[in-house]
This record gives sequence, C-alpha cells and structure tokens, in this order.
Amino acid sequence: MQKDLMSAPHTQKVLSALRANNGDVTAQPPFPFSSWLRCLVEYDLDPGASSDVPVVGNREINQARDALEENLTIAYDEIDLLYSVVGDIGYSVTLTNADGLTVAEKADRCSAYYARQDKPGSIWSERYAGTNGVGTCLREARITSVYLDEHYFSEFIDMSCAAIPLFAPDGSLWAALNVSTQNPDLSPETHALALAVVRSSAERLSEAIFRNQFRDQTIVKLWQPDGRPCLLAVDDDQTVSGADVAARRMLEIPTTNFSPFSLWRLFAEDRKALQQRRDAPAPLEFLRLDNGHTVRGVASPAPPKRISVSVQARPRPLAGQPSEQQITMDGWAGGDPSMIESVSILRRLSHTRLPVLILGETGVGKDTLARGYHAESPRAAKPFVALNCAAVPESLIESELFGYASGAFTGARKEGSAGRFVQAHGGTLFLDEIGDMPLQLQTRLLRVLESGEVSPLGSGRTERVDVQFIAATNQKLEQRVADGAFREDLYYRLAGVVIEVPALRERADMAAVIDSCVERVTSRQNVRISEAARAMLHAHVWPGNLRELYLVVGRAASLATGGVIQPRDLLLRNALTTAPRIQGYAPPRPAPALDVVPTIKARVDEAERAAIVDAIRACGGDVAAAAQTLGMSRATLYRRIKGHGLSRRS
Repeated sequence: MQKDLMSAPHTQKVLSALRANNGDVTAQPPFPFSSWLRCLVEYDLDPGASSDVPVVGNREINQARDALEENLTIAYDEIDLLYSVVGDIGYSVTLTNADGLTVAEKADRCSAYYARQDKPGSIWSERYAGTNGVGTCLREARITSVYLDEHYFSEFIDMSCAAIPLFAPDGSLWAALNVSTQNPDLSPETHALALAVVRSSAERLSEAIFRNQFRDQTIVKLWQPDGRPCLLAVDDDQTVSGADVAARRMLEIPTTNFSPFSLWRLFAEDRKALQQRRDAPAPLEFLRLDNGHTVRGVASPAPPKRISVSVQARPRPLAGQPSEQQITMDGWAGGDPSMIESVSILRRLSHTRLPVLILGETGVGKDTLARGYHAESPRAAKPFVALNCAAVPESLIESELFGYASGAFTGARKEGSAGRFVQAHGGTLFLDEIGDMPLQLQTRLLRVLESGEVSPLGSGRTERVDVQFIAATNQKLEQRVADGAFREDLYYRLAGVVIEVPALRERADMAAVIDSCVERVTSRQNVRISEAARAMLHAHVWPGNLRELYLVVGRAASLATGGVIQPRDLLLRNALTTAPRIQGYAPPRPAPALDVVPTIKARVDEAERAAIVDAIRACGGDVAAAAQTLGMSRATLYRRIKGHGLSRRS
C-alpha cells in the first residue's frame, strides 16, 4: 500500500521533468534525465506501469555462462571478495553478461534488503527495466549509480544499485558487475561508498582477466592522472601486443582494429626500463611523446617458466598477497609453530598419493597451502586443477568434475568437456569447500577415489586417472557426518592426513603477518601507514582472516590521501566488522509474548534464540561458522534466524 501511494508522485515527477523540457536533454543534468528520455521515447515505457523484466530458464543461463568461458571462472572469486565487503551493509552482488542477463549472484536471501528481482536468469536491460544500474551501465558503457527514485519505474524506487561495465582485453564490453539493495532508508553516503568499493573490485577483476590473457608477457601498469591504473602487455622485443580500455583512452590508442606496435611510438625510448629487474615488479617512468608528460607505473615481468598450469584461471592476488609463482609452504607457514609442523608432515608425505584434507576458517590460506604442496611435490610439472564446490552452481558441479560427452544434456557444449579429474591427470586436483558438495555427488566421488576411474556424463565409457587429491572446507565434517549431510566413508577416504589451519587471530606470528602485509601493500602503492592505523590493525580480531586482512589494507591504500593510511581509511568500526553499518538500521525485535507465564515452547524458543545470537557474535558475524558451532547446516540456521525475527546483523 505504501509503495502504491509513493508511485503516483514518482510517476508525475518523471513525466513532468520530461514534458517541461520537451525532450531537451541539455536542459537537465545528463543523469538520470537522459535515461528517462530513452525509456519514454525510445522504449515507450510508462513509469507508473509494472516493469516487464524477463526471466529465462536454466538452459539459457547455462548457455550464457558457457559463452563467458574463463572470464566467469575468474569472476567467481572476485564476486566472493566483493560480497565479503558489501554483504554486511545489505547489498547483493550480481554479474550479468553484455545483454544484462544475470549469470551469477552472491546474496543473503534471508536479508530484509534482498532484491529478489536480481536472481539468476533475470534480464536487466534498460529496454525492459527502465533506468537501472545494470541496464543503463550497459547502454552507456560507463559507471552507473541509481539511487532510490532515480529509477524510472515506480516499483523500483526503494532500490539502489551501482554497476560497472567490464571490458575484455580487446576492448569489447562483456559484462557488468553490480551491487544492489532494497533499502528505502539507505543514506547517499553509504551508497557512494558501495560504488567506490565495486569500482575497485571491477578494476581488480579486469586486471586479472587481462593478466590471464597475456600471462606470458610483461605487464606494464601505468597510473592515470586520476590515480587509476591502466595496463599494457609488452613482448620481449618491447612491442605492445595488448592494451586495456583505460590505456587506450589515456594514450589515444585506437579502440578498433588494434594491431601490435612499438612501445616507443608512445614514449621516449628507454630500452633499459623494462630490463632493470626480471625477477620482480620494477618501478618505471616514461615520457609521453604526444604531450611531454611523465607517466609513472610498474612493470611485472613475464615468468621465465611456469611451474604449474592451473586449469581454473585465478584472479590477480589482492594487493600485498604473494603471486602464484612465489607460493611456498614455508612462506605460507610463516613463524607459527603449528603451521611449520604441518609443513614438515606434508613434506614427508609428498612422495605418496595419500589424500590431504585441509580444515580451517574461510580466508586462512587453505588454497595457498594446496598450491604450495603441489609446487614442491614430484607432480609440480603437471597441472594443478581447482574447483570451488561452493562457487559453482549445484546443477553444474557434476559436469564440471566428471566431464560430459557431446549432447549429454540440454545446453551442453557441442564438443563436450573432459572434466576436472581428467584435466588433472598426473597432477593435483584441489576441491575447495568440499563440505558443500551435494550428497548425491559424494557417492560418485567416493567411487572415483577408490577405483581411479571416471565416467563422463552421457559417454558410456570410463577413463583411468592418476591424481593427488586435496580437499578443503571451513565446516566441521564430523558434525556434517552426524547430521547425515556428509558420507562417513567419504570422510575417512579423504582424511589420509588432516591439516588444521589456525585462524589469523590464533597464530603466534599474527603481528608479523600483519606487518608483512602492510609492507607489501605500502611499497607497491607508494604509501605509508600511520602508527595509529597500524595499532588498529593489530587490535582487530580478523574474522575474515588473511583474505580480510589483504582486502582491508589494499582498500585503505586506495583510499589514503596524502600518501598516508590513517585509521579512517581502514573502515574498521569495531572489533567484529570491517564495513560501515547502514544508517538508520535497527535489527528487528521479536514480538512480545502474549502469555504472562511463558509456555515450555516459549522457554525453548527463547533459549534457542539466545544461543543463535551468542554463536553468531562469537564467530564475528560469520553465519557459516556459527552454524558449525551450533551443529546445524547453514540453511537450517538461516531458517531459525528468520523464524526468530533476527537478521545476520542482530
């Protein structure tokens, strides 16, 4: 009813603005007026009517995902990282293709701020949804923020979204990264912060994709006048073989019909600039030939020889994290005695095929340990293949893991797929978040582990594979077994050797780890940190562990003014959160009891509610960890949270 009352004034506002100017876009600020004008004139949309956002089925979603290929694989990790920042302030994260079709989503679907229209399969083209973050971003090919009543349709005026266009290394628009929330009381300051965060996330993702495509070449990262990066890929003969969209704009490189050219067509010749250091990133300065301005940057030399080939493309490490070529188990262990002992055990077992199970909270470096173990094993020259069971949609895990024949199912690739087991033959297969693997697939996985044979879907044949198997999870598998959510025989088959990774707050070398991270980030981004900010980092409990640490420090380096990271740049409000809270938000309270004398059920409910609140607080707001502590699945805990009138922030 309230939305109906609000829709009429909004409709009148839109139409009055358009009629008053007779379609003259120069008489109003370009946004949102220019988009409103398209909606009315070009698309013939009524702002007071219901939008007609199409939603496609699984077949079309899978076809859209397949078309994105490696880019989508790289994007999954960045979506997780972005959500770890904005999820706590009520935002969902989505990725759409160039047509506005949502192919990936990260959201708390129990949140009061969840925008259900964002679900995978929805098409957020401006033609159907009017002025909105994704559609307008794709239409105008620029960063777009749509705040509350800047939307064209009345039904969306309690939503806010911020979208960034993503460009492929060849300059083509391939996707949009979007954050959205359905919070009518959202402050402009909070939304502006969300836009800044998603912009940084999009830059990391685009850089990861660029580096992946030109992984065998030197990457020259230059700083634009506004402080944002742009990238060039340079061959050994110092020929520019690739340039991202930002570099093409800054250096006036043609955006179409790109062909390689000498680096010295742009800058005053200095052939020693890229030869100063071949083993690590090196700072550089170029003098532009067109305007005489100095451009500063850093050159990352191509690795002389790739030690391992990862079938799963990975994004560029967060600011300050070691690159894949630098991963060692000693570097992973640092100075923590328990981690040093774990490395010693793994080295004594590296000649065996004994499965390894790595346990630990999210963000402690389980993936890094798996890669380091592979790099130091006799299988180092063979592939390292990774699959995150929680990041891949449940309907696709089986085909991703075991492969499939041509035409095995609707939407399958014409040439079929080998599957991760076959791709890892002779090397290492790493299954992250294996605790989230669907129960029906656990039987198939157990059969492969015991027999060494894989049967691709729809093929009718078996293939023998030889892999070192490493699994990891942040869940308590013993409890999952007791709950019937994980097979007991599979658990014992995986647990050849169990490595428990301590949380960052439990590490004996926590202070050294924090200082090392700060040193890497500040030296790379040419900033320094104040002692007050450093003390704040040391005092934080780091519920997100190393992943949160790198993200917070890297983000702070980008926000710092005057070249110094101050406490305000860390965005650490208290010991249990790394993101600012939404202004005006108060957790919902349970309804008062109607009975003067509580019933038994009321007493039980009250005790359960208190236990949930205490567990979530003790786990730093991590619902997955709280579910483990309480001995229930995440899905069950979300239902109980909703049933008790709580939210993740309560």
